[in-house]
Amino acid sequence: MVDIPSWVILNFYTFFLLILLLIFQNNTSRLQKGRKYSAILICTLILLFSESIGRIGESHSDNLLYLAYIGYYLIFLLDPVDILFALSYIDCWMDTESSVPRRIFRGAFELFAAINAFFVTISSMFNLKWFFYFENGVYYRGDFFLIRALTLMVFIVLVLLYAIIFRKDLMSEYKNAILILPLFAVTGALAQVFVANIETTYAGISLGCLVIFFFFQSKDKNIDYLTGVLNRRGLDIKMDEMIKNSQTADKNFTAIMMDLDNFKSINDTFGHEEGDKAIKIAAEILVDYFGKNASIGRFGGDEFCVITDNESTSEMEVLIEKSRIKLAHIRDKRGWDKSVDISCGYKVYEYGSGLSREEFSANIDELMYIQKQQHHKKLNRK
Repeated sequence: MVDIPSWVILNFYTFFLLILLLIFQNNTSRLQKGRKYSAILICTLILLFSESIGRIGESHSDNLLYLAYIGYYLIFLLDPVDILFALSYIDCWMDTESSVPRRIFRGAFELFAAINAFFVTISSMFNLKWFFYFENGVYYRGDFFLIRALTLMVFIVLVLLYAIIFRKDLMSEYKNAILILPLFAVTGALAQVFVANIETTYAGISLGCLVIFFFFQSKDKNIDYLTGVLNRRGLDIKMDEMIKNSQTADKNFTAIMMDLDNFKSINDTFGHEEGDKAIKIAAEILVDYFGKNASIGRFGGDEFCVITDNESTSEMEVLIEKSRIKLAHIRDKRGWDKSVDISCGYKVYEYGSGLSREEFSANIDELMYIQKQQHHKKLNRK
């Protein structure tokens, strides 16, 4: 009977869990927070893989010691990055209050991650033995191993404290759920100290991601089920938040309302399944071009809304035109009617205007329908 090491079993199930979460996650949310959640999963997968090949190389040091060097180098390099992704994900669910102290904390952690990457790389390149090294195929801790490990542990605990201290900034319906990820990460890291020969840190992060997925990511009632972007409720909440922040912090923001021209022709010609595909494609285009610094949602039917801090009308025009060109390319490839296009209206919300969400949305909606009428007139002339 083969005696399988405990780390192999734990790593196998953790790896399998992360792969499943990544597959399901990509089918549920295309929002910025969804991408950052995926970044945690991917980074933890890389770390888990690195830990596994490191152990294999260490176990077969006669001819596979190079795997141990590669594996442990990646672990020391990316450990802080995984925690940084968790911090960034938590921040996605917070509003703009207390943004300055939160930015200082994130900056301190980013600085630690950058310094760590520099010194780990230098130590590995020149065999300085600062953090880890091998002699006669045996792994040893370097002179600065303990200092780095304690610093990383402190930051892991601080991420949990970060979520607790700034809990008031979390959207009310997410206050409890968001604490799960840092709590499990801390539990896994602490268990690693007392459980010999098993890497429980990544298992802890993975379990935290699992709980968040089932009770949070996959059931977020502000997400549109078809496209994975915000739904009408989520858009209303985000718009109210932006208006409140605009009026208290004297900051402008921009909102864009978009509509697919002649969407009905896709349903009539190709069926509703292709119509659903067109809606998904439109959402993906908006996420690709606007998603990094904007909130994107499906307002209803074939209408979408983009809310962004960007006040530059010239940049908005460029991004809108890129979106239209991309849609036209896909339209021609899939054989949709030539009249399928994007009509939009956008407006900068000025903090002194005093407009309510309903009034501001009505203004943008009107601008969108003006362009839609222009597109119809142009099509009729043709």
